[in-house]
Formats: sequence, C-alpha cells, structure tokens
Amino acid sequence: MKAASASIATAVTVAAGLCFALPKQSSVATDPFPGIYAIIDPVTGETKDVLKVESLLGEYVVLARFGGHGPWTGPIYAKVMGNGDSYASPPLFQQDRMVSALSLDEIGYLYHTPGNSHSRVGPSDTGYISNIASFGIEPLYRRPLLAGHDERGERGLHAYTPGAGERKVSVSTLNYSPRMIQVGISSVGDPDNAVDTDPLNPYMSSAASCCFYLPAQAAAPSQVKLEYRWLPKGKPEVLAVTLPANSDADELLILVQADGTMGVEFRAPGKDLDLTPEGVKSINGKPYPLPPAAERKARLAAELARRKRFLKDMYRLRDKGTGESVEMAYQLRYLIDEYEKTITYLETFSACTGTLATCDKQATAAARAP
Repeated sequence: MKAASASIATAVTVAAGLCFALPKQSSVATDPFPGIYAIIDPVTGETKDVLKVESLLGEYVVLARFGGHGPWTGPIYAKVMGNGDSYASPPLFQQDRMVSALSLDEIGYLYHTPGNSHSRVGPSDTGYISNIASFGIEPLYRRPLLAGHDERGERGLHAYTPGAGERKVSVSTLNYSPRMIQVGISSVGDPDNAVDTDPLNPYMSSAASCCFYLPAQAAAPSQVKLEYRWLPKGKPEVLAVTLPANSDADELLILVQADGTMGVEFRAPGKDLDLTPEGVKSINGKPYPLPPAAERKARLAAELARRKRFLKDMYRLRDKGTGESVEMAYQLRYLIDEYEKTITYLETFSACTGTLATCDKQATAAARAP
C-alpha cells in the first residue's frame, strides 16, 4: 500500500478484500480451476469478481477485472504448471504436494490450496490464493460457472444475428437478496437473442455481459423474458417483464430484490458516480448490493485476523533469513511493510465510530504515520 491516502484506501479495498465464508459448493474432483473468483472489500463488505477461468482443450482461458468493476477483459491463456516447469519468482514457502498452480501467461499464478495447505506464497483458508502482478498475494473465493446450459452471449454461445436496425446493450444483474441466483435475458420474439449474466452469491452484482440486441429507434415499451434459477438446486423459471421505452443507455440492469422479485431498467449515464454512506458506488441511484451491517462487521474482523496470521508468517521467514536470495529478502520487506500498514488501517477503522469518510481519514493517517 502506498503512503498516499488514496493509495491506502485502494489497497485496502482491492488487495485486502476477503473475509467471509461463501455458501459451500460441490467439490470438483478432476479440475479445481474452472470457476469465478472474488475478493471481498473488508470495509464495505462488497463482493468483487476478479477472475473467470474456463477450460479449453486441456488448457484454460481466463478473463479478468482486477479492479472489481466493469466488464470482463481478456482473454488470458493459462496452463497448469508441471513438475519440470520453472516459476518467475522464488518461493516464499515450500509448496505442499497436493497444491496445484495455474500459470496465467506472464501475469502470475493462481494456486489451489486444499485443506489450507501451503502454496509457494502461503496457505489460504478459502482454498485458493493468487500471486498476480498488479494484484498481489490474495486469498480468493471461488464459485461455479454457469450451470445447466452453455453460456449465451458474446464470449459464449450466441446464435443470433442482429439486423441493421438493432443496437447492442450489455446486461448486469444486481442481487439484493440473501439467496444465490443465476439470471439471463432473452427476447420474446426470438429466443436466440439472449445473454446470460454470471451466477451470483447473495448481496452482489455481476460483471456486465454482452450482448443483448434492441431496436435502435424503438420508442414504445417492449417485453423480454428473464430466465433464472435459484442456486444451487432450484429449477429454471421464466418471468416476462416489460422494458421501459428505449433510451440511449447501453446497459440493462436486472434487479433482484430482497424478497426475490425482479425488474429490469436501463442504466442512465452519470447516475453511478456518488458514494453511498457505506462508501460503495451507487448505480442508477441505488447502492451496489451489500450484506447486512453485522455481516460486514464480521467480514472486516475476519480479514484483520487473516492479515495478522500472514504477517506472523512473514516475520518468521524474515527472522529465519539464512540462504535467502536478495530478491526474496526484498519481497519479504515489501510484504511486511504493506501488511503492517493494512493492519494498522483495519484496526483503526474497526475502532472508529464515525462516518465512513471520518473513519477512512483516521485510518489513513494512522497507516501513514511513521
């Protein structure tokens, strides 16, 4: 984390962001990597997807959004590291035999750490940990990719050919409910005009998925179908909804309310710039989905404990210090400095009783203090 206030806040939001137990998923016996990987902002509790891994002919295609917002970008091509393959950096820890590593081209590595076993960059109680340039050493939470059918959309199956008088819009789902869900949207007139958004855990939003097609000049409201499934065992369901009159907006928002009701609206430009009192960006005047306050507090406490455990490991490695390379010594110094500042920030923020802005200011000042 940098010394400046904005950098400290960014590092805490992006790099320190994990602290809750997601609903348990069924294990994948043969291939542990395909899935969607998220971090959690320890201050706001916001879930942010950062990696999406799909298998392809024995290797993998990875999409990324390391900032936690916006559409998926990529692709990044990846492969499982073999016993004879060399890594780009020396290990901090002796890697357990049960651990496997996915190499993301020249960007870094994603480790599978079953049973909290040690990877080259340490253990992870979530089962996964990254070591990625510009992102860092971060435990990650994994959930399955879309199930039940092939993903529809620009990066998946798309059998629809748009006409000359149509324009494309992207689609995002915001899940304000306490249940897992997967949602897609299709045209009433042509079922091939369809796109799926990513499966969502409770209280989170999806990346923008492309593309759904609408008449470029239509002024009247139009009907579409929401095709959804409550996860993990719900049956597919369909809900007909009416889109408001077409606008110039290039994104549709599917809103899943706390009681499970759903609606669709266009995303108006310029209405997602302000921060809510919880410090989360709003979208169309609504906050991004957040868990209840008690759960957010628990996530922050859990992340603080996780950071302290990791720092103790770094201290032990530093004090051991025999035979380490100059590169490893530098890496340890950097990690220790970053974690000490992050822990100071989180401890100060946890003790603060003011507004988010006030607490962020106090915690930033504490983290910058010599």
